[in-house]
Amino acid sequence: MRLTRRNALIGLGTVAAGAGVIGGTGAFTSVEAERTVNISTAGDGSAALTLEGTGSSNANEYVSTSGGTIQLDLNDTSSGNGSSGLNKNAKTTIDNLVKITNNGSQQLNTLFVEITNDSGNTISGIFKFTKGSDGGETLGNNVDLTQGSGLSSGSSVVFGLIIDLLGNNAGNNGDPVSDLPSGGYTLNITANTS
Repeated sequence: MRLTRRNALIGLGTVAAGAGVIGGTGAFTSVEAERTVNISTAGDGSAALTLEGTGSSNANEYVSTSGGTIQLDLNDTSSGNGSSGLNKNAKTTIDNLVKITNNGSQQLNTLFVEITNDSGNTISGIFKFTKGSDGGETLGNNVDLTQGSGLSSGSSVVFGLIIDLLGNNAGNNGDPVSDLPSGGYTLNITANTS
């Protein structure tokens, strides 16, 4: 074969194509790109997962809204009748406190509620939840309120709270408790769509 310009170009093209097949896997080491993200927040009363007091006498007494977010206040210092909290060595049940509504477009598969202490630890044995406006079901702490049935778009679930300070129940460290452990508490609500 005679070396002409045409044959040289065809040969170089064949070599380049072969090298591309061998080395061109489409992999990359890194990509850096900027994209726009639009996020807005809403208060608990108008968010995709609405949290609000149920309007019951219990909710009117213990659920308040501050800065658009709900708060549970069981200190009961605002009643004006001299009370200052829950009874020691007692089990207190407060039904029908908070209504959670799925205002999103997707079904929630799970909806966990949990009370933790300042360290983020679940307080087992002391806090439990009731489900339904009549408090008909008692559930543990860090439990799926839907109990596996999910919560479809537009549907709601109501919960209340049980604080068990009877001496026979065990706190986080396994010791019997008759009073609340000192420190603050947080209500955590976790909704999952998948």
